[in-house]
Amino acid sequence: MTVAPKIVCADRFFMTPPAMALLRDAGTVVWAPKKTERKLIARVQDATVIVAEYNNITGKVMDAAKGSLKGIVAYGAGYNHIDVDAATERGIYVANCKGSNAEAVAELAVTLMLNISRGTHIADRFIRDGKWRSDQSGELPPVIRGRELARKTLGLVGMGEIGTRVARIAKGFEMRVLVFDPYLCPDSVRQQAAEPVELPSLMRQADYVSVHAPLSAETKGLISEKEIALMKPTAYLINTARGALVDEKALLVALQHKKIAGAGLDTYSVEPIPLRSRLLKLDNVVLTPHIGGLTEEALAEVSRMTAEESARIARGQIPISLVNRKELAAKRIRV
Repeated sequence: MTVAPKIVCADRFFMTPPAMALLRDAGTVVWAPKKTERKLIARVQDATVIVAEYNNITGKVMDAAKGSLKGIVAYGAGYNHIDVDAATERGIYVANCKGSNAEAVAELAVTLMLNISRGTHIADRFIRDGKWRSDQSGELPPVIRGRELARKTLGLVGMGEIGTRVARIAKGFEMRVLVFDPYLCPDSVRQQAAEPVELPSLMRQADYVSVHAPLSAETKGLISEKEIALMKPTAYLINTARGALVDEKALLVALQHKKIAGAGLDTYSVEPIPLRSRLLKLDNVVLTPHIGGLTEEALAEVSRMTAEESARIARGQIPISLVNRKELAAKRIRV
């Protein structure tokens, strides 16, 4: 009797009914949203596929599958929670849902730019607190006076699927777009009507710095105290990528002392952001709870891609969005 492939979902993520039907058709689905490595290890035995959104999938977790594990699928585009090197050593496919939430994250990045520039979070509270007493604009407090995105300079740190979309939207505001991305050739950047620059130059010139780089050992702390110190006092920092890309302590100091005008943040060094965080006390920062990919359209797309990639692996096929293709090919593994 043939045993159905075991697909372990290592987080409690959203899946549409059609996506779940596809997943169940491909194998036996086991939900195991365990937050510790020890507890997760106990649930992945004999797994063919592991799907994870945030849970760390380490070499120990992979080994707990006892040789049956064929692939790991990241629910979403980011896969820094998966030890890709460990997977490659074991000949395990690592796939992600590249581009599934790119439009949603790009739109949130621009939303944060608009919100922090116009102080809509302050204006909303101003009305709710019953402070609006006059219909004369001259009598409204200066704190509500905003700035326009039109014809400002946008600096993109990373220009992948998301950064490219942000650049496209920014052109609608007639913004000048600067790009720092060492993995792109300058001509590729210019084809997007943007200017390739080095990171220090971008930080000095940009009115808005929007971070869209993947998190890796190389990029952790990429926007450090040194980079933040280069920013204009009228500039804003937007981070919808990963919290660890930005030195949060240095950013907090810059915001407290008005070294920069403000920030829009969707990701943090610790998530959920602790209630004791001093960022929560500041009016010159807009905070959202890591909702970049949280739209109906993006959730449907990431559900579909997660199910399809998991099904391919469970059926002995090669995933399309294969993260470690080059490394597996070097080990002469079918890719």
